[in-house]
Amino acid sequence: MEATGEKTYSSPRRKLVKFFERSRNQWKAKAGAAKSGLKRLEARVRRLERSKADDQRELVAVQAQVAEWQAKYAQTVRELEELKKKYPHLSGKS
Repeated sequence: MEATGEKTYSSPRRKLVKFFERSRNQWKAKAGAAKSGLKRLEARVRRLERSKADDQRELVAVQAQVAEWQAKYAQTVRELEELKKKYPHLSGKS
């Protein structure tokens, strides 16, 4: 190395230029591929988070509907039991 901080190479400049250019191009291609892969993964995460939130909202709605149906079913069973007590001859038991 020289005092100015520049590195000296024993290879001819024309070869070094080609080597460094090829090296830079490979690095740029690798970095570009990594960047596009990262963007693709980030978009996928956003889609999955949105889908998860949609599924959670749907789950809450379905759970509310199930609770409503269970309450209606319990009410119907109570009404049926009251009718059986009120009209025992109609229950089918002899």
